[in-house]
Amino acid sequence: MSEVKKINVGPALTTPLALARRGGQIATEQYQKHSEKVSTVKGQVSEKMAKQAEILWTVLGLVLILHGAQFKNLFLCTQVVVTFCYDRIKGSVLSLVNDVTAAWSKTDEGVEPDDTKADAKAEAKQENKHAQKRAAKKDEAKNAPSQAQREEDAAATKKVLKSLDSDKVTSVLFELCVSFVGCHMVMEGGLAKVAVVTHALVKASKEKISGFLDHGEHADMQAWADLLLNFLLYVVFGGMALLAPSLAFALNVAICGAQLVTAHGLRVAEGMGKIPGGVSAEAFAASINGLAVLGGLTAFGTLWQFWALVADSGMGWYFKILYLPAYFAECVVSLF
Repeated sequence: MSEVKKINVGPALTTPLALARRGGQIATEQYQKHSEKVSTVKGQVSEKMAKQAEILWTVLGLVLILHGAQFKNLFLCTQVVVTFCYDRIKGSVLSLVNDVTAAWSKTDEGVEPDDTKADAKAEAKQENKHAQKRAAKKDEAKNAPSQAQREEDAAATKKVLKSLDSDKVTSVLFELCVSFVGCHMVMEGGLAKVAVVTHALVKASKEKISGFLDHGEHADMQAWADLLLNFLLYVVFGGMALLAPSLAFALNVAICGAQLVTAHGLRVAEGMGKIPGGVSAEAFAASINGLAVLGGLTAFGTLWQFWALVADSGMGWYFKILYLPAYFAECVVSLF
């Protein structure tokens, strides 16, 4: 019995592997060339954004209170990713990026990492040699990209890939797929949406309710009391999400917007000296007046959003222009 003839795909893989090496070298050189400018611009942008961050978060909270129901899919997907997927995706991506950076740097330098510390002149001299070698290779590749050069670049890329853990790449793709599936299930409705909305409401309400509870002589049973409180809140909000999904979603959007307004808007007011009594934003938020503001915004936002959902009302064209990036994102997310 004759064996099945295998197809040799080695020559076909040489070119993409070589191109990956060249692309990595070009990207590294451009980053080193413009790193100082990028760092300067990033610092300036971060400084400006830090000053305006509180105002932006406050505006976002007001938008959620007034028009959060118009971005239903975008809001639910954001809540799913932030609550359940963000930390897992971040950990997987950072681990993979660190491994790729270390492997590529080691291969690009052509030497194994050395634990001994050289003096500053030796390091500068060695860096100049490596820069000259990279420049020479770049010029040679531009002038006459021979087959030998392609094979050398492909071998360097293979060395990088061999030093990486393929399971980390699989982990990143898996976490992204899980996030996509989770967002899709929540947007379709059903039990997935009920679970996400219920969890969000329980998490938001428990933080405020726990502050009013004094366990007294049963302080040693606080863990069990918290467990009982969680159970009761899940029963209440879970029943609401099942029997009155529009009301539960409106409450979810409103309480998120109210928390943003009170948390960040009070800091803006503190900076302007508008808080009565001269207390801090955190102290005012924890007081009766602060809780009244939070409750009032939540109640208003819930009624407003519930009416919008029941009446199936949309936004005017001027609001669509004002919220154009979010409106475009909502349209794109809705396609999934």
